[in-house]
Amino acid sequence: MRGPPESAPRVDVTIAVPCRSDEPGLARTLDALTAAAAGLETRGHRVTFAICVNGPDGPARAVAEDFVAGVGPDRACLLPLGKADKAAAWNRLRGASESEWIVFCDADVEPDPDALVRLAESLEARPHAAVATARLEPDLRAATVVARAAALPHRFDFGVVRGPLYLLRARALLEMPEGLLLEDAWLSAELGGRGAGAVLSVWSAVVRYRPAASLREYYRERLRTEAGKIQIRADRALRKKAQTPIAHYPWQHFLAELGPRDWPLVALNLGVRMVARVVAEIAFRRGHEIVWRTVETSKASVPRGRWSRSGRAAGRGGPPSSGPARTLPASGPAAQGTKGSGLE
Repeated sequence: MRGPPESAPRVDVTIAVPCRSDEPGLARTLDALTAAAAGLETRGHRVTFAICVNGPDGPARAVAEDFVAGVGPDRACLLPLGKADKAAAWNRLRGASESEWIVFCDADVEPDPDALVRLAESLEARPHAAVATARLEPDLRAATVVARAAALPHRFDFGVVRGPLYLLRARALLEMPEGLLLEDAWLSAELGGRGAGAVLSVWSAVVRYRPAASLREYYRERLRTEAGKIQIRADRALRKKAQTPIAHYPWQHFLAELGPRDWPLVALNLGVRMVARVVAEIAFRRGHEIVWRTVETSKASVPRGRWSRSGRAAGRGGPPSSGPARTLPASGPAAQGTKGSGLE
């Protein structure tokens, strides 16, 4: 894949991380992003970091403060947000960035060391593309049957923006509606509706994640997804962008790829989806408001990364402190947490 001449200046890149205040996996994500950012810097990009910790006070803020202090306030900033709203956090990060390109990465995933370079190469080679999105690779070591069923769709390319990791041209999008339950679908409708090639699926850029392990966790995940689809369908402004299918289903690839051992997983996957869709549809028709709810997390056992305070105290290293974190004022009132979803 050919890029611009070596003498051409590379664009600046901001790595933006929206993070719930109760997220236990932020430290490992920051470790992985730091390693991946080195590849961008080798290519000549100037890289900065921005972390928006949203929601009531929680452990993630201390991790973010340690990271900013370690990297240096000239290269990283912390943007606290009082309400737990990923779309509001996205807007805060987008508004604070002055870079031409912005990497958005969820706070509970781990990009491969070359993932950001792969995204940058793809976006650079296609000037008319708005976004390059990475492939999700589930961690299925000692995985439950539910986890394998939940991970099944990520074998296939649906032509959508995969929210855990993507590289966006900053000029392509200035803000998104706050309160969205399914930001990925809105981004796919908004950017994908601009024509063929606007959304690049970069299969060689890999971001690793932990799929839902229990039936309860997977059901709540699907409930949020189905409620998010209804939210987009019901909102007049959002529906205008979603008149064409958001996702493109590769049915022939499904049939060719899935084997006999996969069909029980397909049945479980479709069963959970169907129940979640019916519950979300009934709740919506009865006039219930779709909101975030805090639910119990199963990620409390995620190992600590370098930027957790106990991790640094244990001598795992990291750059020396270059001064206090640059913290901007919080905006908005405190709201409910964003782990899981619910209909009320």
